[in-house]
Amino acid sequence: MESKFFVILGNQLFDPKILKKNNCNEVFMAEDYELCTYFKHHKLKLFLFLTAMREYRDELKNKSISVNYFELSNRKVNETYIDCLIKFLKDRGILEINIFEIEDTSFEKHFLKA
Repeated sequence: MESKFFVILGNQLFDPKILKKNNCNEVFMAEDYELCTYFKHHKLKLFLFLTAMREYRDELKNKSISVNYFELSNRKVNETYIDCLIKFLKDRGILEINIFEIEDTSFEKHFLKA
């Protein structure tokens, strides 16, 4: 059974059983500065969103899934999500990724271009 690498977006915090069922053993997750600033969201909404992602990261780790997580505080302000992902993939030599359906069509276009 070949293990798979998944990219998990902030709206894809599925039950870890789904990842395990799909032979996932490692994921990439990154907080997105653009997502937090493209619209003036209430601070508590942003807090909820980022906290949910961080809690999910911890849950995946507890289920023995390796998590590569990039917090906003550890990234350059002008570094896009796509830039962060591409740099990570190149640094690690990862040639194949798996991702669930991207609901945001605008982001999907940028993602697929990269």
